[in-house]
Amino acid sequence: MSSVDNRHREISSLLKRYGTVHIHDLADRLHTSLDTVRRDLRQMEQQGDLRRIHGGAILPALGEGSYQERSQEIRPERTTIARYVAQNLIPDDAIVFFDSGITVLEVVRNLKPSFHGTAIVVNPAAAVILAEHPNADIIMIGGKILKKDMVVSGAGTMDEIRHYHADICILGTCAIHPDLGVSTQHIEERTSKAAMIAQSSEVIAIATADKLETRMPFKVCDANAVDTLVTGRKLSESYLSNYRDQGIEVVLI
Repeated sequence: MSSVDNRHREISSLLKRYGTVHIHDLADRLHTSLDTVRRDLRQMEQQGDLRRIHGGAILPALGEGSYQERSQEIRPERTTIARYVAQNLIPDDAIVFFDSGITVLEVVRNLKPSFHGTAIVVNPAAAVILAEHPNADIIMIGGKILKKDMVVSGAGTMDEIRHYHADICILGTCAIHPDLGVSTQHIEERTSKAAMIAQSSEVIAIATADKLETRMPFKVCDANAVDTLVTGRKLSESYLSNYRDQGIEVVLI
């Protein structure tokens, strides 16, 4: 096996273990130059083995699939983020918009039994989970269900959302970039997300690291519309400072 193959294998192993790698750490560990590490990362990105970020690389985003398929992807990072948000960032008496998304659904699943506020949901699966909660009041927003994303949409959905003023919006994040803002794959989701943001006093965006520094076709809001960004994996401070510069409080789990 060539030295290149050995380095690529070691980088892949580190990514699987930690979720992220940094070029200076790799150069020290592999006893090679920064230029060689950058070349390795470019080659591995072309092969689909990773995605480069500022100062390093992370695991690539998981492929698109049905909502049911994606909901089966149990990722430690996702679970850790969801538990932290549910246990630490949602007051027991809050009025909360819960957006669509697999990680948001995990937040709902981990909501404290002591929560006695109001949960306003656009995901039918979230309503089913909350029906078992001992104290939460539940409001299910109506509309046409987008089956692939398990979320309601349409003019009626927007009108209903505008009837509420929430303390918090737990925003599922398809893509977030410090300069380009929050964006999503579908225009229908864009409108519902934007409406919930507009009707909330505080916006908490939750994003696995593969969603950071990415963009999708339909812009939801500027980055500075987000008050708090909760993400996982040990990303570098220089990488996350781009978000803090937009006035976002970044919580790294």
